[in-house]
Amino acid sequence: MTTQLHDTGEEFAIKDLFREDQITKPTSVSIGLFNDSTDSLADDSDTGDITTEPTGSNYAGQTADFSSSDFSTGDNASGNWEVVIADQVYDTSDSSQDVDAYYVEIEYDSEDTSDGGTPAQHLYWTGDLDQTYDLNSVDQFTLSGAGLEIN
Repeated sequence: MTTQLHDTGEEFAIKDLFREDQITKPTSVSIGLFNDSTDSLADDSDTGDITTEPTGSNYAGQTADFSSSDFSTGDNASGNWEVVIADQVYDTSDSSQDVDAYYVEIEYDSEDTSDGGTPAQHLYWTGDLDQTYDLNSVDQFTLSGAGLEIN
């Protein structure tokens, strides 16, 4: 897998930019870890397709707020625009899952998934970690440098 904007993320981005009357922009996104070697997410995948998120009682997805320093944007060296999420720290002291990817999800009322007027969590984008990590061997995992680049 490569970092990808999912169908539900594309819908959100287009509506947020061009049709504010059709969407209520949330104030934050949720960010979590999973094993894409097992889940094999595709462009049309959504939050429910993630089956390998760590299950330890201490693990919890993290939140990044849009109106804070949780995001930095800029033009990178190759001339493409990107957004980088501030470091996210996960307590993995009782998790044993292997993880090789992260997800970013956003809550909104999606036509693509026929939410019918009730906002729900949907994949915005997913990305690869630099390697596979065995959470059984670490008590804390820091997601650093995660983000999305549009080229």
